[in-house]
Amino acid sequence: MSYEFDIVEVQPVTLAVCETFIKQAEIPARIIGMFDIVYTWLRESAAKQVGHNYAIYDQFSAAGMRMRVGFPVSAPFDDGSLVRCLELGVATAAHTKHIGPYSGLHAAYSELNKWCSRESLNRAAFSWEEYGDWDDDPSKLVTDIYIKLS
Repeated sequence: MSYEFDIVEVQPVTLAVCETFIKQAEIPARIIGMFDIVYTWLRESAAKQVGHNYAIYDQFSAAGMRMRVGFPVSAPFDDGSLVRCLELGVATAAHTKHIGPYSGLHAAYSELNKWCSRESLNRAAFSWEEYGDWDDDPSKLVTDIYIKLS
């Protein structure tokens, strides 16, 4: 698959998220259950979802990384026991769009990182995915991938 890359200015967003510390190999088995936690919270709260799902990765180490998953909401809210309010500020990010099954996201990240290296871009240890609308045909799934630039 070929990818196109660009540098984008990302606007601030308020997210409802749950988080865990995880190894990369564990993501496929855990991510849906984490989204379920945030969607259960949404049904019981006054918050309104105003955008697509996100997965955010940071605090990378040999032991794993922090993963936060959720979605944009219309207004900040008080943290709960499982779901927290996360304010992502304005950021400059390297970006690519992956079209196809989620199992191919690792290849898109690899290509985006190679492009950043070729362009001598300083990457922060902070990346995220914004998922497009669901489609039962995995070849039609769209995921925007961002790596924050420092």
